[in-house]
Amino acid sequence: MLGTEALLCFDLDRYEHSRRRRAGLGAVVDVGVLDLLLGLPPGRPIDRMGLGGRERRAVAKAPPGCLRVDDRSVIRLARPLVKVEVAVISTRGWRRGLEQAGRFAPFCARAIVLDRAPRDLLAACVEADFYGVGLFLAGEGSPVEMLVAPEPCRAARVSARTWWFTEEVYRAHLAECPIAPGRAASSERA
Repeated sequence: MLGTEALLCFDLDRYEHSRRRRAGLGAVVDVGVLDLLLGLPPGRPIDRMGLGGRERRAVAKAPPGCLRVDDRSVIRLARPLVKVEVAVISTRGWRRGLEQAGRFAPFCARAIVLDRAPRDLLAACVEADFYGVGLFLAGEGSPVEMLVAPEPCRAARVSARTWWFTEEVYRAHLAECPIAPGRAASSERA
C-alpha cells in the first residue's frame, strides 16, 4: 500500500460491505467517480439535467451499485466503508520507517515497530514524537514496548483522495479475504 508494506488496522462498515456484495460491487478506485459521489447527497435523487459534463461522464463510468440512475435522476448509493485506524510499519531503521510512515499521514495514525533498539534511541523517540508517529520496540523473546504513542489522525473531512485510499484498503481486504463476513475461512476454502 502506497509503495510500502504495512499492517493496516481498520473498521469495516458491515452494512455497506453487504450491500456491495449483493450489488456485485467491489472497490471503487476511480478518483473521478469518487469525486462525483462525494458531491451527491446519499440516498437523495438529484436531477440529471443539473449535472455538468464532468459529472455526467463520471456517472457513465461509475460501476453498477454506486448509483441508481434513471432517465431523470441520479441517487448515490455507495458510501465509504473502511475507516483505517493505524498503519504499522515493521522496519530495521527508524529513519526509513519514519519516511514510510509519512506516506500514511493524510489517512490514519502511524506507528513503527523496530526489532532492536536504535543506536541513538533518544533521537529516534524525539523525531517519532515530532511527526506524531508511534514507536515500538519488539525485541526477540521480550514483550513489545511502546516508546512513543502514535498521534491520532485528525482528518477534517473525506476527500476523493482519502476515499480512494480506503477503497484501495477494501480492495486489498477483498483479495485477502474473499469470503462472506461471519463465515469461517476453512469452510470457504475447503
